[in-house]
Amino acid sequence: MSRYLAISCLFALLVSAGAVFADTHREGIRILHVMSYHASWKWNREQFQGFKSVLSDLDVEYRVVELDTKRNSNPSEIKTKAVQAERIIEAWRPHLIYANDDNAQKYLIQKYVNSDIPIVFSAVNRDPSEYDFVGADNVTGVMEYEHINPTIRLLLQLSPGIKRIAVIVDSDPTWKGVMGRIRSDIRDFPEIEITEWILIETLQQFKDKVRYLQDSVDAIAMLGVFNIKDENGSDVDYEVIQRWIVENSRLPDFSFWQSRVERGTLCAVAVSGREQGLLAGDMARRILLEGTSPGSIPIRPSSNGIPMINLQRASMLGIKPDVNILLTSDTIRGYAWDR
Repeated sequence: MSRYLAISCLFALLVSAGAVFADTHREGIRILHVMSYHASWKWNREQFQGFKSVLSDLDVEYRVVELDTKRNSNPSEIKTKAVQAERIIEAWRPHLIYANDDNAQKYLIQKYVNSDIPIVFSAVNRDPSEYDFVGADNVTGVMEYEHINPTIRLLLQLSPGIKRIAVIVDSDPTWKGVMGRIRSDIRDFPEIEITEWILIETLQQFKDKVRYLQDSVDAIAMLGVFNIKDENGSDVDYEVIQRWIVENSRLPDFSFWQSRVERGTLCAVAVSGREQGLLAGDMARRILLEGTSPGSIPIRPSSNGIPMINLQRASMLGIKPDVNILLTSDTIRGYAWDR
């Protein structure tokens, strides 16, 4: 056989194998979606909708596991749900796992690094090396990098006199990465100092700290508002926390997510959950249809931010946004609990 003929045969074989792979995965694709939180949470819905829209022309069967860590942060109960997911993986053998946010990686996905199951993640805040993702053959995904500088610029446009900021977090490990990025990005604002990083564990502690901050800082960064306990040790619904600060704080506040602005936080340049899902879905498509190795697809962040202002909160704080700010921002009138 001539060298040319051998190369031609090898090329035809590779093309044929790729076609078979693609055809096989156009029908009967099984995808397990592991949510760190719960299916009714808007952030989860937006990611999953974006992901599914990229694969809408394919025959995909989805199964969903909700770790529900925002509403129940008890580690033993989270681990029980993770074990249930492991049983589904063992029995169902999904072609791909799509997992979003950090707790899904911590409690489940890390166990499957360098396994034979392709994994795509989205909305991960912590360094991917903490989950052994860097260099892993079967993992890729989308980082959730907050739009910190644009958010602070928006905050300063609304309230130019801000010099001192306090940051509130709960015990969720997600916030470690976010705090690191804030520490780095705040250097671009030499006139601003972060005077306090406050770890909140109980509702009473939260109330006491916010009252104290009224006379010691100019603004509050609202990060962690989920793993906060009441006097009985139960998780407090974050909407209760958001509502309390609206009714009891006179300080401008900011965050990085739409759900917070809908619940009374003054402003954010919000991360788009849908964009997170779209990017993850595109990665999944390349893996399932083109046979691309997950490890060869670079881990990357999403890029689009959505400027948002809660106009009722602004009015309560005596802030009148400039018309140019209003023209370039999404505005929310009122609070989620009044709808």
